[in-house]
Formats: sequence, structure tokens, C-alpha cells
Amino acid sequence: MNSFISLFFFSLLSFFSLVSGAPIELSQRDVFVPPVILPNSHSVWKVGTTQTVKWDVSHPPSQITNTKAKIILVTNGLLDFEHPLADNLDVLSGSHQVKVPKVEPGKKYQIIVFGDSGNTGEVFQIVA
Repeated sequence: MNSFISLFFFSLLSFFSLVSGAPIELSQRDVFVPPVILPNSHSVWKVGTTQTVKWDVSHPPSQITNTKAKIILVTNGLLDFEHPLADNLDVLSGSHQVKVPKVEPGKKYQIIVFGDSGNTGEVFQIVA
């Protein structure tokens, strides 16, 4: 009887793994990846100042299940999820003011607007 129960649960788990791995039709996807416009490669932010992060919302999908977004600072390709610059934003707002955190000056920074998916902007500079 134990082997029957084991076989039953194994079969059930196998079925669920097949179903969860099934491809989703493109029409069901609602991932919105708005391109970051500002900051760009010409931007220079100063620590402690307030700056505008701007992203393109001109072509959103017709249905978005997750409209909440956060703005993350990326340093040398590392995303700082522990200290978002902004959180719980409406991804369709298109811009948000953030305070530049106290970080090492450098030309290795990027911004990511992260909601359903993330879109990383161009590399820019932060000065002291």
C-alpha cells in the first residue's frame, strides 16, 4: 500500500510540474518593461540632491496585473534591493523624484525601474 501512495503522489507532482512549465500564450503576458530615459549617459548626479528618474510609458500593454514599481540603484551591475530609492510607485506615472544616496563617487551607476520586470538605464555618474 505504501508504494501505491508514493506512486500516486509522484504522479500528482509530475502532473503539476508539467502544467506549471507549460508555455503561456503571448496574449496572456502583461509584462511591462518601460525604457529608462533619465538618468542617461550624460547625467551627473550629486550625492544628497534630489533627481528625477524618468521612464517611457507611451506603449504599455493593454492589461497590467502589477502596476507597482520600485526604483533601484545599480552599482557595477549589482542591484541594491535592500535600499530602494523609491518603492510602491505606479509604474504608469512615468517619473519620480529620488534623493541621491551617499555612495562612492564614480561613473558606474545605473537605475532600474523594477515592477513585473526590470529595465536598466544607461550608465551615469555620481559625484560627491
